[in-house]
Amino acid sequence: MKRIPADLAQQVLSVGIDASATDRLATIYHRSLARQVANRLDEAQRSQVETLVRRTRRLAPATVYSLYKGTGTDADLGETARQLEEAGTLAPTATYSGPHDPLWLRDGLQEVLRSLDWGEENVGTVVTELPHEVSVSLRLARQALSSSWTEAWAEHNTLVHYLVFAKGPLRSATIQSTFGVVYAEVEEASDPLRMFELILHESAHHSLALREQFTRYIDNPNAVGAHALRPDPRPLRGVLHAAFVMCRISEGLSRYQRVHPSGGPLDGCPVAERLRFAQESLREALAVLDGTALWTDDGQALRAAMGRCLAPEAVPS
Repeated sequence: MKRIPADLAQQVLSVGIDASATDRLATIYHRSLARQVANRLDEAQRSQVETLVRRTRRLAPATVYSLYKGTGTDADLGETARQLEEAGTLAPTATYSGPHDPLWLRDGLQEVLRSLDWGEENVGTVVTELPHEVSVSLRLARQALSSSWTEAWAEHNTLVHYLVFAKGPLRSATIQSTFGVVYAEVEEASDPLRMFELILHESAHHSLALREQFTRYIDNPNAVGAHALRPDPRPLRGVLHAAFVMCRISEGLSRYQRVHPSGGPLDGCPVAERLRFAQESLREALAVLDGTALWTDDGQALRAAMGRCLAPEAVPS
């Protein structure tokens, strides 16, 4: 765990988004990973990529995967330099379009499915050519987010490298071993409002996972609880993520309503209904945490910030 730079502590302890702070936190995280990439080389070769390590902005998911899974131990100087050179630039989030089945993607999707208790291998397949309705849904959702919450849009493009669409028994997911990837079920994503929520949802998971590289919020993260999004018993870390996600979705939907009181990219979608669901889900997740979580000092600060996401009428007495 890395020490929180003093001027970034407020961001780590909040639900809100400071795009420049997110960028700096992400850069620290990715440069620490880049250092591990360089350390797979011998000392003479490491000196040749030192400048590239210092310039790292965002490692590709394939490189992150190789570190978490230990698959790149035989990388040579040329390949390492290529990975780090690529990591020196930051491009907007892209929809993954191929190659179809690299190791990091195949294993990443299977890890997601296993986390959902689908033990059978190959029950999901990656979609590299989006159906027309999904392309339209994605365009409208991106317009909705970029027009109503510029900071969240910037954070999404900073943290998420690829949107990977798939067919299979999932809705959407993020995992640490392929940090920078959002996995999404392609039919689920065909509705613009669902896509809007999906982008906010999985970007929020990335945002909190990034914060967790710098601090600990709960002293008993593996204790079991349940929450509205996953009614089966889950570790409290998952409940914390659910609460954080619902804060972000609530804020995103509220901002959308203010910016687009009539019409807009999500015209005709039940935005108010989904906002009520997000608020109720947040209230339930916070209740579980308050009954079970052993908060650290930093966790108490984050809990207070999440409590402020509840609408006044939803705040428990």
